[in-house]
Amino acid sequence: MKKLNSILSLLLVSSSLALGACSKDNSKVITIAASELPHAKILREAIAPIVQKDGYSLEVTVLDWTQQNAAVARGEYDANYFQHLPYLESYNNEVSEENKLTMTCKIHFEKLCLYAKLPAQHKTLQNGDSIEIVNDITNIERALLLLKNKGVLTEISPSCYVDGEFKNFDVTKPNSQVTFSSAYSECSLTCLQESLLPNTLINSNDYQFGIIPGNTALTGFGSSCAERIVFGEDIQQEILDLRANGIAVKKGNEKTPKSLELIKAFADNSVKSYINSTFGESVVYNYIDLTK
Repeated sequence: MKKLNSILSLLLVSSSLALGACSKDNSKVITIAASELPHAKILREAIAPIVQKDGYSLEVTVLDWTQQNAAVARGEYDANYFQHLPYLESYNNEVSEENKLTMTCKIHFEKLCLYAKLPAQHKTLQNGDSIEIVNDITNIERALLLLKNKGVLTEISPSCYVDGEFKNFDVTKPNSQVTFSSAYSECSLTCLQESLLPNTLINSNDYQFGIIPGNTALTGFGSSCAERIVFGEDIQQEILDLRANGIAVKKGNEKTPKSLELIKAFADNSVKSYINSTFGESVVYNYIDLTK
């Protein structure tokens, strides 16, 4: 009998714990899928403390960007944070009405910057320095335009353009397709796989500088990322507005309490201060509320 009473007691305790777990107020838990950097970092370190003041908790899950829209469409997360509006529109064009998402607010833009090998030394580009850049065609053009706008290059060969589009660039011979200015006539370019750029810049003596996309630089350089920036792209406001990464939710959920809480949190001045101090010039705060 004592044994039976003990078993019953354990069952009652287990049932109580289960009921307690089920009583969690999920209406105050915001679940969001995000890319690791800078998205999840911004959410955890800048947004979570803000929503907490309003009684919400933030659960951030790092998820591959190719999975995030479908996961939100299935209702597994309240929102995601990884994409710009043109990408979201291309996703929506491929799915049924019930799986479409909408963007509630735009947050930030990641710039292409020139990074130095050492944070506190050799931050001025000198004649004869070697520069590593990406080997994918879209970011190659951005890298070359950055160097041209900063006076390092005077010309990008017209042969690189076909019908006005930059698509004919030989990554094995980058220096043959550009003209350096006289002040940088001895400099050179090398195209490398994007994922290799931070590690190669730090550990190889072959390069003094690298032009690296924002999220790759943040991942590779960690806390020293901002200190390595020499200069970044001069981005026109229309590009910032168009391609700023933002918060996406399932269509129809734009003005739920959770969505409105996120919109409110990202508008807080402390978020802009956090982004500026943490990421330097590589990440630009560009907040736009799309629900108004």
